Amino acid sequence: MDNEMDNENLIKVDLCCGASKPEGFIGVDHFPGDKVDIVANLNERFPFDDNSVEVVRAHDAIEHLPDRIHTMNEIWRICKPNATVDILVPSTDGRGAFQDPTHVSYWNINSFLYYSVDHPPLYELCQRYGFLGGFKIQQIYNLGGFDNIVHVQAILTAVK
Repeated sequence: MDNEMDNENLIKVDLCCGASKPEGFIGVDHFPGDKVDIVANLNERFPFDDNSVEVVRAHDAIEHLPDRIHTMNEIWRICKPNATVDILVPSTDGRGAFQDPTHVSYWNINSFLYYSVDHPPLYELCQRYGFLGGFKIQQIYNLGGFDNIVHVQAILTAVK
């Protein structure tokens, strides 16, 4: 019973939610809409306090944000210790990353190694370029999908 109560009180955020925010999430998007709870420019500081979010969902989101280090810094900043981050992004290993004119940053499985404390040479390089946080990769894999577009799904844990 206590676990169910705790689950209901989790702060769960869906970045760039558009019209597809899951139940129980706070929807954040640049444009207003029925599922959007907070209108915000995610190229700036995310509209959450430090260490305040237990779950971050970013499905078809981060490829629309131009500064990859800023994006990952802000995701890490708002996460509580051991928070879960669920990212789904079109991979450069397929045409989906490049075909949409609103995609301004490009990702593949190896991109996430730079933010992972388990990959010291890449992680240390990313820190030299301004990454302040750290994640552990729980799962990472390519997914095929609609119209043969390849996505990367990365499930990360915030390290604080």
